[in-house]
Amino acid sequence: MKVSVIVVAAGAGLRFGYIRNKLFYPLCGRPVLAHTLDHVFAAKSIDEVILVTSIEDRADIQKMVSFFHPSVPVRYADGGAERQESVYHGLLACSASTDIVMVHDGARPWAGPDWFDKGLAAMKNAKAAVYAISVKDTIKEKDDETPAAKLHTLERSRLIAVQTPQIFHHSTLLAAYEYAKEHHLSATDDASFVEALGEPVVILSGDERNRKVTTKEDIPVLEFYMRGASVPHVGCGYDVHPLVEGRKLVLGGVTIPFEKGLDGHSDADVLIHAVMDALLGAAGLKDIGTYFPDSSQEFKDISSLLLLERVWRILQNKGCRIVNIDVILLAQRPKIKEYIDKMAANIAAALHIPASVVAVKATTTEHLGFIGREEGMAAQASAMVVVPENE
Repeated sequence: MKVSVIVVAAGAGLRFGYIRNKLFYPLCGRPVLAHTLDHVFAAKSIDEVILVTSIEDRADIQKMVSFFHPSVPVRYADGGAERQESVYHGLLACSASTDIVMVHDGARPWAGPDWFDKGLAAMKNAKAAVYAISVKDTIKEKDDETPAAKLHTLERSRLIAVQTPQIFHHSTLLAAYEYAKEHHLSATDDASFVEALGEPVVILSGDERNRKVTTKEDIPVLEFYMRGASVPHVGCGYDVHPLVEGRKLVLGGVTIPFEKGLDGHSDADVLIHAVMDALLGAAGLKDIGTYFPDSSQEFKDISSLLLLERVWRILQNKGCRIVNIDVILLAQRPKIKEYIDKMAANIAAALHIPASVVAVKATTTEHLGFIGREEGMAAQASAMVVVPENE
């Protein structure tokens, strides 16, 4: 039997609150979707993978796929406005010879290769199967959305929470989706449409750890499941550069009009350098001079934002997650108030974190010291980073 796996990866993840698709959010040092694909490509039972993506994310996901050198063909389908439209596009992209199709959420990174192999075994005597776990909490149904709505308590012993992958005969699921389109049905999982056809669905034993990434609160739970406990670490960074004529003044990745600029081997962005050292310190790593020595021509006049993104990659490889950053510039002049939001946005973009967790501030030294005499500028930064406990 030819088996196709549809991985749904087209969502925007608005509830998650990330600067882009939540599937790119770091989990144990890698994007969420990288874990999912790792498991899918390692499954022995599959013959092809259909990745349903948005146009905006397609190139980045293709790069991610190339890292794995998959042994099976990978096809791409365009995501739709809703999940069911995305899955339907994936169904149409399957090979004509597909017998079994498995639909899996890109946001479920825990389910290992065996979930796909076991799912195929269930198809010997079934047309549809889902993984599910028993509901532990009491579930109540509301009559409406008002705070004082009437409630109806459902019988807990009969309730299950379904997961993915969900497994179907391709012809069965395609017929179910055609039926749903014809009757204007909507659902949040694929088995619902098969149920609407009146077909029975086999229930396979799921696992609470097969958690779907929906909000940021899911990340530390999955990290614990996948690699053990993590602990928050705090790091501090400090940097200073002299002011000289004939150089641009670059602070937080923003070029600011001023009669002098900061001198250094790179663009001498004192603000970014302090942030880099704070992050490396929080992760228990060495200072920026170790990774980006001023003796190397590679870093001559380089944008410090590019170096900051390299620090992010170093932290990712170590399995770290950035919680927040607080950085303060010490300079007599110029005033930077109008540039602060852009600086925070630049730092956030380089580190793939929301700008809301980056604080940029500035102060003078009241004309005291080398900063007060406008001979140079300094910056101090603090960063909190979650580090795997076994590191």
